[in-house]
Amino acid sequence: MKIIKLFAGVVSALLLVAAVSCNKCPNPNCPLMNGDSISVNKGISIAYVKMDSLLLNYNAYKQMSEELIQEEEKARLNLNQKIAALQKEMEEFNNKLQHRAFLNEDRMISEQNRLVRKQKDLQELGIKMEQELLVKQQKMTEKLNTVIDSVINKYNEAAGFDFILTNTGKDNILFGNEKYNITSSVLEVLNAEPEK
Repeated sequence: MKIIKLFAGVVSALLLVAAVSCNKCPNPNCPLMNGDSISVNKGISIAYVKMDSLLLNYNAYKQMSEELIQEEEKARLNLNQKIAALQKEMEEFNNKLQHRAFLNEDRMISEQNRLVRKQKDLQELGIKMEQELLVKQQKMTEKLNTVIDSVINKYNEAAGFDFILTNTGKDNILFGNEKYNITSSVLEVLNAEPEK
């Protein structure tokens, strides 16, 4: 316990010395400065965009996402129907096997091999479907990033910010004064842009 208190004391002293020696306290009423004036660069203009809010309200993104979801649902339905048909064929095969309905062993092996190939084909189809959807999602993301970058650049030609930051949830920006939040302004420009 004494080690922790000693460590905390040393860290506090180092921070105090660093703050006084660097003379970088952002608050003009900083008690460490003893009334000294502080030089703070007020010439940099920064804004930020809440990306999750932007995407939730960007009409083209909502449309692209809905199209991708519909395509995925359609592909899954198609695959599930094929899987159900295969399961039915396997049940019929097992039923024939139990009732010794096959005329000979070659016929039984041939049918079993056909079902195994069909099962393998369906597994490959499922993998191919997932890969195609992933590629489409990546293309959608690239297109979205290109459009957003373009709009941000156009927006900033008039706004003249030095930096425009982005965050999702609490990533990157833990606190941001709402007067620097330009999400709604950028969203207006995005939604007004013709879809490319």
